[in-house]
Amino acid sequence: MLHCKLRSALFLCLLFAVTGVAASLPRPIGQLCDYGNVLDRHGRERINALIEEAKSRSAIEVTILASWENPYEDIDRYSYALLDAWDLSRGKTLFAVFLKEGRNWQVRVLPGDQTAVAYPGLAASIEAGITDLVEHRRIEEAMVKFFSLLSVWISPMGDGAAPVVDRRGTVLLSGLLVLVVLIAAAIFISRRVCPRCGHLLRVRETRAFGPYGARDVVYYCRRCGYSRAKDRRGSGGRGG
Repeated sequence: MLHCKLRSALFLCLLFAVTGVAASLPRPIGQLCDYGNVLDRHGRERINALIEEAKSRSAIEVTILASWENPYEDIDRYSYALLDAWDLSRGKTLFAVFLKEGRNWQVRVLPGDQTAVAYPGLAASIEAGITDLVEHRRIEEAMVKFFSLLSVWISPMGDGAAPVVDRRGTVLLSGLLVLVVLIAAAIFISRRVCPRCGHLLRVRETRAFGPYGARDVVYYCRRCGYSRAKDRRGSGGRGG
C-alpha cells in the first residue's frame, strides 16, 4: 500500500513538472512571434512579407520566434520542445528560434520532416550563415539574411544548393582581358621602348620653318642615340 502511494506521488510530481514546463512555453501568435520585441512595426511588416514570399515560392512555412525567456536549460531543448508543441515537426516547415540570455543572443533553425527530406542541410546552412549577425545582436538583419539564404536554396538554378557559376563565361572574359592587356603592352613597347637597348624613349617636338610647317614628334634614346620621328599629320617617319 505504501509503495502504491509513493508511486502515485512520484507520478503526480513528474506530471506537475512536465505540465508546468509545457504551460510556460509561449503560444504561437502567428508565423512571426516577436515576444522579445526586437522589431518595430516596419520590421514586423518586412519579415511577415518575407515569410509570405517564401511560402508562395517554395511552399515552406517559416515560423520565427524571438524571446527572452527559456524554461529549459539550453536553447536546443527549448527549440525542439517548441517544434513539437507548436506542431511544426511535421510538414514542409522551417522554424527559427532567436533567444536572448543575459546580453547574448543565440539562434537555432530546425526543419520539419518534409523540409529535411526535400532540402537536406538547409536548416544547418542557414543557421551557420546568420550566427555571426545574431552574436552581434543584429537580429533584424539576421532575419532578413535568413530569407536571402533560403532563396538561394529554393531557387530553380541551385535546385536546393548554391547557384552554379558559369565558368566558361568567366574564362572567356579573363581571356579577353589578358588579350587587351597584351595588345596595349605591345603598342606601348613599339612606341616608347628603344629597339636597340630597351630603354624608355623620350619625346620632343620639332617644327619646320614657316607658319604652316609640319610638326614632328621625335622619339629618342639618351643612352644609345637612337631616334625616330613621326609627322603628326601622318607623313611617315624616319629612324636614326
